[in-house]
Amino acid sequence: MRCRSDRAKNFLRMAWLANPFAYVAINTLIAVLPGIAKKFNLSPMIAGFACSLWSFARFFAFIALWQWTGWHYRFRWLVTAFAMLVISFAGILIVPNLATVLVAQLFFGSAVGLIYYSSLFYAMDASDTKSEHGGIHEAAIGIGNCLGPAVGATALWLAPQNASVGAWAVSGLLAFGLGGLVWLRQCPAKP
Repeated sequence: MRCRSDRAKNFLRMAWLANPFAYVAINTLIAVLPGIAKKFNLSPMIAGFACSLWSFARFFAFIALWQWTGWHYRFRWLVTAFAMLVISFAGILIVPNLATVLVAQLFFGSAVGLIYYSSLFYAMDASDTKSEHGGIHEAAIGIGNCLGPAVGATALWLAPQNASVGAWAVSGLLAFGLGGLVWLRQCPAKP
């Protein structure tokens, strides 16, 4: 039982690290979606659908993950979702092709879905202090809500001549988070 408990605690720590980074990406993306719609000359109606495709992908990821439990306590699913988050986020913001942006949103939404669901699942499954863990889950989201747009805006303030510097700065922050996830995997939780 102790081995399962240690494993559960380690997955909880990894999910708590990954979740705010997912919200770094989400809130940065939300802030720049009007610019993406303008870049592709999308009408307001088409922009509404095209720029929220990731939300639909996240919704369907929740349904799939609820029905299928094969991802529980499997590091490869969490690390793949985080890597997909980094790559798809950069693709959405940097690639100058609408079809690629739409496909990247499908990957982005799926990645965010698995990361968010992991945080909830491991918080509820890892111990009996579910309400405390739920509060930490929400606090992690709050960190991500602020950090992504702050990093992007700071990068643009420091280098206003480079329009994509904010996207690169936040992508770098996400890559740093991915490194942290791999590091946590190597350093199991103490009992």
